[in-house]
Amino acid sequence: MPRLLNIITILSSLVLFAPLTAYPAGNADASTTTNAPAQPRTAENPMVWNVDIKGNNTFRSMVIRNQIATEAPSMMRKLRFWNRSGYDFSENEVRRDVIRIERFYRRRGFYHTNVSYQVDEGRRDWRRNVLFEIEEGPETTINEVTYGFEEGNSQEAELKEHSVFRRALDRHELQPGERYQLLLHSDVEARILDALNDIGYPFARVNVMPEVDETENSADVHIHIDPGPLARIGEIFVEGNESIDERKVRRQSNLKEGDIYQQNKIRDSQRNVYSHHLFRFATIGLPEQARDSTVSVRVRVREYPRRSIQTQIGAGWEEILRASVRWEHRNPWGTGHRFQSRVRGSFIEQSFDLEYLFPYVFNSSSRVTINPFGQRLDETNYLLLRGGITNSFIYQHSEDFTSTVSYEFTRNREDLIDYPDIVDRPPNLYNISALQLSSYYGKTMPDWGEGWIVRPFAEFSGILSSGSLSYQRFLLDVRRYVDLPTDSQIAMRLDGGMIYSDEDRPLPENIRLYAGGTNSVRGWQRRMLGSKRPVFDDGEFQAYLPVGGNAMSTFNIEFRQQMDFLLNNLGMAFFLDGGQIWDEPSDFDPGDLKFGVGGGFRYSSPIGPVRIDLGYKINPSDEDLNIHEGTDYGSPINRWGIHFSIGQSF
Repeated sequence: MPRLLNIITILSSLVLFAPLTAYPAGNADASTTTNAPAQPRTAENPMVWNVDIKGNNTFRSMVIRNQIATEAPSMMRKLRFWNRSGYDFSENEVRRDVIRIERFYRRRGFYHTNVSYQVDEGRRDWRRNVLFEIEEGPETTINEVTYGFEEGNSQEAELKEHSVFRRALDRHELQPGERYQLLLHSDVEARILDALNDIGYPFARVNVMPEVDETENSADVHIHIDPGPLARIGEIFVEGNESIDERKVRRQSNLKEGDIYQQNKIRDSQRNVYSHHLFRFATIGLPEQARDSTVSVRVRVREYPRRSIQTQIGAGWEEILRASVRWEHRNPWGTGHRFQSRVRGSFIEQSFDLEYLFPYVFNSSSRVTINPFGQRLDETNYLLLRGGITNSFIYQHSEDFTSTVSYEFTRNREDLIDYPDIVDRPPNLYNISALQLSSYYGKTMPDWGEGWIVRPFAEFSGILSSGSLSYQRFLLDVRRYVDLPTDSQIAMRLDGGMIYSDEDRPLPENIRLYAGGTNSVRGWQRRMLGSKRPVFDDGEFQAYLPVGGNAMSTFNIEFRQQMDFLLNNLGMAFFLDGGQIWDEPSDFDPGDLKFGVGGGFRYSSPIGPVRIDLGYKINPSDEDLNIHEGTDYGSPINRWGIHFSIGQSF
């Protein structure tokens, strides 16, 4: 009996621990079968090694490769000689790819495309090189495009004269002389439907009906249009509101009964409702209804909890640790307003503030905030304590463009810092009474996406002899993002500013302009680019501290590359930064610019890109290298800037 139990145990172990060999279907990457051990390749178990495409004059090879299943490993994957799993060769799949390529061409107006293939052995008997040879043939050209309206429609003449509708007919993708493409039908129908929806026809129907002559390689396209009745907004239903009155929801949408229905205004209305701080979700659409001259509109919302607490924590080379706690109360007393209090802290800054938001002033695009605050700012060259209030009027002109007008009043105490102790001198006490104008244009995503960001800012302090200081400060931040193939991007930024002052003495350190650091010129540490003052301890030189200036200009050029082929969410970057600080705007000289070059790694985490950068000073000054009166107090590390943070550099 014990011997029988031993035999059963041995057999069970063999079953449980026998290697499981799995082969991916088609050309799935081996990463989908991580439990499968690498198998030695043989001529009976061939592997796709190269895939080439020839004869494709109209479409790039990369586009065609996206249509087929046969795939070759990348150069990096080929170097992994210890793992040859995946990319199995299947001649049946290659034949299917021939059909896929021919269908791809046919849907794009090539009805006589012929595709053949060749399979050759590589240097090893298990390697297969696949070649697809394409004879595109002639393309099918559109001879004529005609339009027909539903019989008895009385708006035909009026519609043809409407600029929005006329523009849709003139600019759609199926025009005489162009290549006829079946796959563009839906695009054409959608473009004309959108135009009709935007001018008051929510029940329109459009149908593209082609006649293709494959022998003559030509096509006649007829577009049938049934606009339906011109409609006005009837009843507006609100669903999902819990704590807020539905009248406020309708007011936020800017929709009014009796207005002509326009789809573009419906989209704007949905954005208006969604942007309201009370709603985590908002849609505006049409319920099922008969085609009529009035249209019912349904607004669906889902509210945030009325009260919430949010905490955030981060880390960086400059601030070391930073954290914030925010308590938020939405819709107090049923007004639709918002109240929040916030406490933030790091090794550089500690602050608290309150904010009361009025979300609707003249319309749903306008809002007002009242924001009392207090702040302690511990920079390397000064210690600032300040408190005050900021009142802001914010207007959102469009989805991409927002402007703000603010008035700020603060009381300030500034202590200059010497090394290692605070200088024994009276603190600098002053008030600031300033009008601030700013705007934001962003046609991109903050972390990744092609487009522009433009952020101008202007501040006028001492208007009507208010406050202790009189100055005008102007800043401009322009960013450009260009996406490149293979998951790469070029990011560029130009940042500048200038201050004009009527004061007889230098402005406080907190108001002056600085550069250098994690999100600036990265060869330098925080605010350390530009003029500096030496500090001493018992008459012996200790270090340099920045003094800032009244003019600043910096630029950044960064190449970003995703490296998912090594590790998911891993990326790297190379950058060239430059900039300078001048005492006055009239001192500006491009020859004074300092440059830094370097690179780093990024890892896309759930809380944002974790970033490590190493910058090298190309042309540092003696102060940058800690050299005082010819004596070198520095070390080789003074030529480098090391930066760690969460979030993109810009």
